[in-house]
Amino acid sequence: MAKKDSEKRLAAGRLVPLKRKENTWHINAKPGPHSRKNSTALGFVLRDMLKIAKTAKEAKTILNSGHVLVDGKTSKDARRPVGLFDLVTIVPEKKTYRVLVGKKGKLEVLEEKFGENHKICKVVGKKAGPKGETMLSTNDGRTFKEKKTSAKVGDSLLVEVPKQKVVKEIKQGPKKTVLVVDGRHIGVVAKVKEIVSGTISRPKLVSLKVGETEFMTVESNIVVVGEEKPVIKVE
Repeated sequence: MAKKDSEKRLAAGRLVPLKRKENTWHINAKPGPHSRKNSTALGFVLRDMLKIAKTAKEAKTILNSGHVLVDGKTSKDARRPVGLFDLVTIVPEKKTYRVLVGKKGKLEVLEEKFGENHKICKVVGKKAGPKGETMLSTNDGRTFKEKKTSAKVGDSLLVEVPKQKVVKEIKQGPKKTVLVVDGRHIGVVAKVKEIVSGTISRPKLVSLKVGETEFMTVESNIVVVGEEKPVIKVE
């Protein structure tokens, strides 16, 4: 019988980089800031992706030491969901890693400089708040209260963590650099050529270019990561 902290590998999100038929169970991420389909458990990251633990029990022991940070904050929960652009720091080893999506369509970790504290957050919601503030919600479950902002849904924020300080707003538009995070071209860094407005029956489309190759995808499949070049490491 399965424990609440485990789930069958066949039921894992499609971005989770595991061998689904190798074992029956794997660490089940809790509901949290990232959607289930594009995140995995912190314990899985330590054991299966970074390979600094051999078993789930060993991963929990490492986490209980208080030396593992996610976006600059200590996390002791092996089931904490970790997803796109999150920063995982292993303090004793002086290592920091960024979670990304690779061209094979799976989550992967990219080593960053130790202590890196900037990440990209995509704006997925915007509404008026109290005292003239604007509330911006992002893809990783954050909410920013900004007195002055021109950010719109689809734009990105360069954020300093754990302070949750918006360092820069990056607009979505032609000539901007994006990371494709879903679809056939997942993991590709491209330039925006054109944005085609959506209709009642069709979502907004984005025309992208990589070298001499051009392709289109829906707007929800991209995250703006810079203007001329990415403002963070994405590959």
